[in-house]
Amino acid sequence: MTFLKSIERRAKRFVPQSWRKHLRASKYELVMTRMAPVDLVVHVGAHWGEDAARYEAFGARTVLWIEADPETYDVLCAEMAKRAGPTRHLTTCALVSAGAEDMSFHRFSGDGASSSVHHATDIFKERFEHARETGEVLTLRSRSLPAILAEHGIDVAAFQRAMLVVDVQGHELSVLEGLGADLEAFTLCKCEVSRVAMYEGGAQFSEVDAHFRKHGFKLVSHRYALVQRHGDVLYQKA
Repeated sequence: MTFLKSIERRAKRFVPQSWRKHLRASKYELVMTRMAPVDLVVHVGAHWGEDAARYEAFGARTVLWIEADPETYDVLCAEMAKRAGPTRHLTTCALVSAGAEDMSFHRFSGDGASSSVHHATDIFKERFEHARETGEVLTLRSRSLPAILAEHGIDVAAFQRAMLVVDVQGHELSVLEGLGADLEAFTLCKCEVSRVAMYEGGAQFSEVDAHFRKHGFKLVSHRYALVQRHGDVLYQKA
């Protein structure tokens, strides 16, 4: 896998910028261009909503942003208030999990993008030297994704093509399990995965992949041999 990625990096130097997406190990951009428009996006682990312009370009009529950290959520709301155009951006502050319970949420340094319900492992600390647990731990009441969708009056099945994005630092499987069979109402699911232990007790790619396949999804962004140690993958409902 390392050898193949090395070839990919070298090849990019000799092709125009517009063609480089065809050489990437991840085919996310190519798949999304082909699948657009996507009329609903539900993004769990929103951070500051950095992907807002991308979702608008995909044709999303509605985007629901869900962020657990109250301070990060305030920034998210401010960023969404700046956006103009036909896309409706909804926000909610919630820790999404399989059900309702009090959970510890560990804040990390930097911009908080690595904050998690899990502690960091040594592998994480070696890879992300700039991100460290601050020692500040919040106690947050978790909620299931179906409960949050119902609160906003969102019926995923009513949309022609809905996309779920899960970026919750090792807690992805619990979010997916909380959806149950409702996961199958989504056409596309982008999910952060890890082949190595980045967070203590965090979900591994093999577990997340098995869950998606059980619900009728196929991996479309990567060949399995090229799925990175830690990064995003895209699934499509078969």
